[in-house]
Amino acid sequence: MQGAPLWFRVDLTPFLPHLRADHAFLAQQLHGQRLMLSLGNRLLISAMVGAMPQPERIVAAATTLGSSLALVHRHRPDLLVVSDALEQGCGVELAHQVKQRHPATRLLLLITRRGGQSRIAAAIAAGCEGVLRADGLGAGGELMAIRTVCSGGMVIDRALQAQCRRGGQEEMVLSRREHEVLQRVLCGDSNQEIARRLFLSINTVKSHLRRAVQKLQARDRTHAAVKGLQLGLLEWP
Repeated sequence: MQGAPLWFRVDLTPFLPHLRADHAFLAQQLHGQRLMLSLGNRLLISAMVGAMPQPERIVAAATTLGSSLALVHRHRPDLLVVSDALEQGCGVELAHQVKQRHPATRLLLLITRRGGQSRIAAAIAAGCEGVLRADGLGAGGELMAIRTVCSGGMVIDRALQAQCRRGGQEEMVLSRREHEVLQRVLCGDSNQEIARRLFLSINTVKSHLRRAVQKLQARDRTHAAVKGLQLGLLEWP
């Protein structure tokens, strides 16, 4: 079986140390973070809780829009993992309302239903920092996505990126520096880190971000970076 792809291998024992190391690293990254689950599938909630290296970081879980909003208001989680389909209500609408009321809460949306680019675009427009396919969970990708989103980065499932870029507005042009600055935002860099990496002043970084936000008609730097990715103007890091 040497040379066979990972998904075709039966004996995954050699990969256990790597998986344990990933769990240990995630546990370190999630120190002090509060997570909440809002998923329409109760089995998926059980699976997510079981996969977490520190399940005590999950402060609440719900299956409907109304109960989720109440729990977000009560617990103020740092990260909300939400599915597009809920038992009552829509996960994208929940994401939109959470961003409106609690903009500091970061959002990871799981796509559970088949849909086109419009559904993904709606999730991005709602302010989600991460979008994953639920049918691709189970290989550790969701844990890495949680780590990335919690640390200030953004995640869009590679299988969804082509859909995000279809229908992109090619006439929307960013300057070279605006592109570089937004690309660093996608990687989770602060303004100070961007200035250091690109050898710019803080004020220059803010100026580039302000113009990019205006061009993309975005709410803020994070929304501008996500819209840039959606429109195909930026590359996934």
